[in-house]
Amino acid sequence: MNIKTILVTALTAGSLFAQAPDKELDARIQIYGEAIRPSAFTLSTGETPEAARSFGLGLRFMGEVGSAENWYYEVGGKLDSSSKLNLNDANVNLTDIRITQSYWVVGGGYLVPLGKQASLGFHFEGRGEALAAQGAVFSAGLLKGRVDSSSTYLRPWGRLTLDASFYLGTLHPFVGLEVAGTPVKTTQTQPIADLTQMDSRTLRALAPNVSAAFYVGLHL
Repeated sequence: MNIKTILVTALTAGSLFAQAPDKELDARIQIYGEAIRPSAFTLSTGETPEAARSFGLGLRFMGEVGSAENWYYEVGGKLDSSSKLNLNDANVNLTDIRITQSYWVVGGGYLVPLGKQASLGFHFEGRGEALAAQGAVFSAGLLKGRVDSSSTYLRPWGRLTLDASFYLGTLHPFVGLEVAGTPVKTTQTQPIADLTQMDSRTLRALAPNVSAAFYVGLHL
C-alpha cells in the first residue's frame, strides 16, 4: 500500500458522494498510528510461531453526508507495517521471516455528539488487506530455503472511536483513540510442513483480527 493509492481512493470516493449541501458539512482528515499482532499458525512439528506486534501509519478522509446528519463516508488506508516470527529452537529458526500487512479502506460511520466538542463513533468498513511473508528458513544454522508468499484479503471491519476537538488559533484539530475488529477469520486446513511452499490460506490465517490506534487530525 503506497500513499498514491490512498489518495486516488480518497478522491474517487469523494467525487461519488459529492452533492450540494443545505448546510455547512463537516470534513476531516486524520493521520493514525495502528498497532496489530498477526495470528499464530501451526507447523507440522506442532510448533506455533507467531510474529511480534507491529505499528503502522495510516491516512483517513471523512466527509459528512449532506442528507444524513452525523453520518460520514470514509476512505483511506494504512502503509506497510511488519514484524518477524519468534520461533528459534533446536528444530528450526524462523526469526528472519517478516510478516507484512497494509490495506486500503472504504466505509462509513456515525458520530454521536458528546457535548459540543467530543464524539463517540461507530464505523463499518471494508478493508482490502495485502499480506506477505518473506525471509529465510534456517535449521541447525544452515539455510533450508526462502519464504516469499503474498495474498490479498477483503474483509469487513468495525471500529469504535472516541475523539475530542478543540481550537488552536484558526485551526480546528482533534485527537482520538480507537479499537477495531473483524468477524471474518481464516483458519489453516492443516499444519504446514514446508514454509517455502506457504499457501494463500495459511498466510491469510496469519492476518490480524483486532487492532488499536490513536489519531490526530483537522476539521477542514
